[in-house]
Amino acid sequence: MKKLYFLAALALIAAGCAKEAQAPVVEEFEETPEVVIEPSTVVFTAGIDTKAYLDGSAVKWSGDEHITIWNGTDAAEFTTTDSGTSATFTTLDTFDEAASYTAIYPADGFAAFSTGSVSTTLPATQAATAGSFDPAANLAVASSTTTSLTFYNLVAYLKFTVPAGMTDLTSVSFSGNEGQKVAGACTIDVDEKALSASGSETATLSGKFAAGSSYYLAIAPQTFTGGYTVTITRSSGTYTMVSTKKVPFTRATARNIGNLWDGSYVVTGSAISTTTATKTVGPRVNSNASLLEYTYGYRGNLSAGEVAIKKAYSSASLASATIPAAGWYHLFYNETTDTFKLYDQELSVNFGSNIDGMNSIPGYAEGSSAVLHDYFIDEDTSVNVTVGSGFNATYSNGSYSGDSWSFNLDDYYFSVPMLNSNLAISGKTGDGDLGPATVTIAGLNASKRYDILISAGRYGGSLAARKTDITIGATTKYYNQGLDRTGSTPATSVEFRAHNVALFEGIAPNVSGEVTLSVTSIDTGSANEAHLGCIFISRVVE
Repeated sequence: MKKLYFLAALALIAAGCAKEAQAPVVEEFEETPEVVIEPSTVVFTAGIDTKAYLDGSAVKWSGDEHITIWNGTDAAEFTTTDSGTSATFTTLDTFDEAASYTAIYPADGFAAFSTGSVSTTLPATQAATAGSFDPAANLAVASSTTTSLTFYNLVAYLKFTVPAGMTDLTSVSFSGNEGQKVAGACTIDVDEKALSASGSETATLSGKFAAGSSYYLAIAPQTFTGGYTVTITRSSGTYTMVSTKKVPFTRATARNIGNLWDGSYVVTGSAISTTTATKTVGPRVNSNASLLEYTYGYRGNLSAGEVAIKKAYSSASLASATIPAAGWYHLFYNETTDTFKLYDQELSVNFGSNIDGMNSIPGYAEGSSAVLHDYFIDEDTSVNVTVGSGFNATYSNGSYSGDSWSFNLDDYYFSVPMLNSNLAISGKTGDGDLGPATVTIAGLNASKRYDILISAGRYGGSLAARKTDITIGATTKYYNQGLDRTGSTPATSVEFRAHNVALFEGIAPNVSGEVTLSVTSIDTGSANEAHLGCIFISRVVE
């Protein structure tokens, strides 16, 4: 075959703005004879794939591009200094004329070519480029039996915008919820113009991000039947945006998720006064996933009207409610369960002591009255709590009370006092379940519904050794009262976890305004001991 130097005019489908031409650098050298290599005059003309447009913007060559062309036997790298929708590519490598050609962008000296397919790499880590994508990740392929080539874009894109207030973003990652491969080692089906990945389950865009700018992350096209997750990493923390719906990502198409979320929620609506404007609400739980569920709350005065909660930097409301009259309310959103509640009264009953000057432990005598503590909202003095029969002991966490505890439920859930003492049912292992003991909450509004949170903790007990069953009406729930120590000394803090609470939602008092709790000690085989530490009562606004 005739040896040729290729001179190709090609159009690559890519996205974003063309790079700015660099001013030439002039350096002085000792003059030496110039060696001139004449390239071939064969010119490749290129059409543009109909999907070579992203958001209405035709993609252009940037002026410094490299491609690899394969002639069925050998591959060579071609370069251009042209910019625009077409460009002339040349190579100084010798290259055989052939009956057909396959080309890929960007150039890949390690690509493996065979008839009908190419093995190459879609970078799993890509460089953030404002208004565009990382050119190294914008894989494209062309094939032809002539010197006219048309490049076809192979990747799909996740498009997102960095909100104006997000100035510390360091990376954004994409992954399928079912472990799909989205980047890394991949194979191109040349005839089908299709890309499939076999390397990485995650694709990440990292670098410097400009607030207010949009970015594109390239991934292997496919349908994510179980949805996908976008992980946002900032210096202030790591957050996720999750879609659980079946979502297709198609070739040469960008799926725009809009503004990134920063992990916080805001409260909006006509019930928020103009002086307080939009309220940001913070997380109620730290980042340890084994602790209580991620919750967000806002407490404050609201006017009559609508109130809604939504993710920060998002326009869509997650949930809304109507405030019937001006007053003090607690808005509560649980991210884990995607539930929204609004309360207009919150009362706590503490069976411990030394909490904000309270000494409310009533002993275990039948008929004892517990002291109600109105922790946030004006106290309803008609509510009272009395201890019924069945309790035979109290338990004190002793020296582990007070400041030596690391937790206060104010940091975790609705906000109740620390637990340091409990009513108890104490028995012997092997005696079987003991109880029930009863506690009655009276003076409630029979026409309202209440969420009732019951909790207890026992320092020094293993997590599952002591189990308490709580029954309200026909519903029974349980908690294990063992607390986790985070160290080996008594002064080291402990962690209050989700297994330390039982939450009953939408409880309707009887016609007399009463709710009765039944407490049973479960014989676990290693202990037989029930505990009752705190009851938190929240009246639901419906």
